[in-house]
Amino acid sequence: MRIVHISDVHFGFELLKDKVEKAIKQINDLEPDIVVLTGDISLWGIHHEFRDAYETFSNLKPDLFAIPGNHDARNDGIKYFRLYFGKHRKVLKIDNAVFIGVDSTLPDSDDGYIGPEQREWIAKKVRENCINIIAMHHHVVPVPHTGRNMNVLIDAAETVEALTLHCHGGIVLAGHRHVPYSTKLLRTHIIHAGSLSSYKVLMPDNNYNIIEIGEGEISLKLRFLDLGEIEIGKFRLKPETPESLLKYHRLTSTKKVLFVSRRNACRTKIAEALFNRISPDNMHAISAGTELANDVDFLASKIMGEMGLPLTRPRKLSSDLLEDADYIVSLDEDIRADEFWDINTPKDEDECRKVVKEIDERVRELVRKILI
Repeated sequence: MRIVHISDVHFGFELLKDKVEKAIKQINDLEPDIVVLTGDISLWGIHHEFRDAYETFSNLKPDLFAIPGNHDARNDGIKYFRLYFGKHRKVLKIDNAVFIGVDSTLPDSDDGYIGPEQREWIAKKVRENCINIIAMHHHVVPVPHTGRNMNVLIDAAETVEALTLHCHGGIVLAGHRHVPYSTKLLRTHIIHAGSLSSYKVLMPDNNYNIIEIGEGEISLKLRFLDLGEIEIGKFRLKPETPESLLKYHRLTSTKKVLFVSRRNACRTKIAEALFNRISPDNMHAISAGTELANDVDFLASKIMGEMGLPLTRPRKLSSDLLEDADYIVSLDEDIRADEFWDINTPKDEDECRKVVKEIDERVRELVRKILI
């Protein structure tokens, strides 16, 4: 697969029209599978800039996959971006590659932000057996040789972790600082494009990237519009997540544990109370099931009360409760869960004390499993 990556066109008074027209002719001759434009189509986010860009890029033979940049978000410009270039975040699959376009802009701001909702959206759109290519405007790491190494994403750290965890050795395409650059961060390849056609070019000439994807490998070339082509290098795609990252992520993530039973809530209430007594600060348990106000519940409440652990009322089991849980323990075989505990409902006080002891042991093992 051949990808042409362009950025920071800046239709408006910054535009060098002859440069963008020359670029379109060169790109058409290259016959790429797709052209990815990582933002700043316009200068001020106003209508005629987007219209002029749309009419100019209509001369491209390959499809254009565009996402907005900070200049496009000026003056409510995102609505004009949508009018001419489609959704501000989008997904396209070509063969074994998935292109995920992300909106990193904030209204009338140079700063970039992905946010937790959009990071979750990215995680849902990536595919394990595909090459995942994430297109965003702002860079997730500072770009040298720009004179100002700021304007990385506000939530760069969280975004880097999310990309590394979920993108299976993916590629990030970005722009923003008008300087082409590439680097590898753990298993994520980050490729920045310079400015295609702004007079604010921070290189010898306006330029764009040519990316070739082969078997487990990408090659990167930098193409200057008037000065020719430079081979940047070849890089291996590595789908394995670094073990250290997984450990740090597991240690810092919060976990909501759900103990569930449709038949009797006594056991789930005991498990909830014991879990929350010993669990670390980043874990919390709740219980769900049918509450039966009988002798068994009375005995369980009495025994747990002796331990200083009053039993709470279990929640009503619902699909929302199941979806919201990070880890589910079922005490009934017919409920789908991460694990099943085969513990019978006690019938007298002796059996109840044995059940409390057994659940306590299982809870301690569960905490270690989730944490370590």
